[in-house]
Amino acid sequence: MKSDSDLSELKNSIREQWDANQNYDSGHAHGVNSETEKELWGNGISELLGRSPDLKILDIGTGTGFLALLLGGMGYDITAVDWSMTMMEKAKEKASAAQIPIKFEVQDVENLTFSDDSFDAIVSRHVLWTLTDPSRASKEWVRVLRPGGMVIADIPRQGSDSGKHHYGEEIGKKLPFGNGADPERVMGIFKEAGLGNINLKLLEKQGEDHRKTLLIYGEKI
Repeated sequence: MKSDSDLSELKNSIREQWDANQNYDSGHAHGVNSETEKELWGNGISELLGRSPDLKILDIGTGTGFLALLLGGMGYDITAVDWSMTMMEKAKEKASAAQIPIKFEVQDVENLTFSDDSFDAIVSRHVLWTLTDPSRASKEWVRVLRPGGMVIADIPRQGSDSGKHHYGEEIGKKLPFGNGADPERVMGIFKEAGLGNINLKLLEKQGEDHRKTLLIYGEKI
C-alpha cells in the first residue's frame, strides 16, 4: 500500500504530464472530434438520465471538455472539474466559443470540495484509468451525489496500457487501472462506495469511425 507522500508525488507527476499535453484534441484515439463518439455518448447518457434540463451534472476529469460541451449543448446544467489548468483553459475557450454555459473548477477528482448531495448525476470519460486511488475517488463521487442520483463512467479496456502510453512505464505501472480494468472489479469498487443497481452498458457503432465503449453506472443508495 502506497503512503500518502508516495501518492502525492505520483499525483504531482501525473498533473505535470497533463499540463504539458498541448495536443490532446488531435489524438484520434481520444475521440474528441469524432461525431460518432459524440452520438454514442450523447444517446447513452440521455437514455440513462432522461433529458430534463433541471438535472445538475458533474463532469469528472473534463479535460478539454468533451462531455461537458456535449451535455451542456443538450441543455443539462453542467459543472466540470479537472486538475490540469492547461486542459481546462482549452475547455473554457471551446465553451465560450460555442456559447454553452458551463461552470468550470480546478479540483482534484479524488478530493472534491463540493458539499454532500450536490449533484443529480456524475459522469466521467477516460478518467478511471488515470486515478491513483479509484476506491477513494469513487467514494468522493458518491458523497457529492444526491440519494437516487447516478454515476456513469467508462471502463478502460483490459490490456490497453494507457498508463504506459501516456505517462511512461514508471508512472503507468503504479496506477491500479493503468492497463485497463476488469468490469467486475470496478463494479465491486462502486458497490463499496455506496452505489446500487450497478449495471454495464455497451456503446458501439460499426462503420468507418468504429467506436466501442463499455459504461458502468449505478445509483446512490
